[in-house]
Amino acid sequence: MSASQMDPHDKMRSRDVNKVAKGEQAPRPAHEPGTVSRPPPPKQEETLDLETAPADVRFPFTNQTRHCYARYLEHLRCIQEKGENASECKKFARYYRSLCPSEWIERWDEQREHGTLPGPI
Repeated sequence: MSASQMDPHDKMRSRDVNKVAKGEQAPRPAHEPGTVSRPPPPKQEETLDLETAPADVRFPFTNQTRHCYARYLEHLRCIQEKGENASECKKFARYYRSLCPSEWIERWDEQREHGTLPGPI
C-alpha cells in the first residue's frame, strides 16, 4: 500500500506513535483483561407511584367522560355517608382526580357550592 492509499486510521495511529516517541503525548497504559472499570452505579432517584382508577366494566370505551363524572359522584356520596376525612373517600378522590380534567373538577365544586350540580348524589 502506498502512502496515497494508506488507511486514514493507520495515519492517525502512526501520528499518535510519533507523538509518543517525541514526548508530546503520553503512551496509553497497558490493559489487562478484567481491569476495565465498572460502570457507575445507577442514580438513586425518587420514584412516584402513579395510580389511576381501576378498570370499570360500566365504562368499556375510550371516552372516559362518564367514568370521570361517576367517580366524582361516588366521592360525593362517600363524603355524605362517612364524612370528609374517611379513608375510603380519599380513594374515590384519587380516582376522579386521575380521570377528570382539573377545570371540570373546579366547575363541579363551584356548582356544588351554589347547589346547581346536575345529577343524583
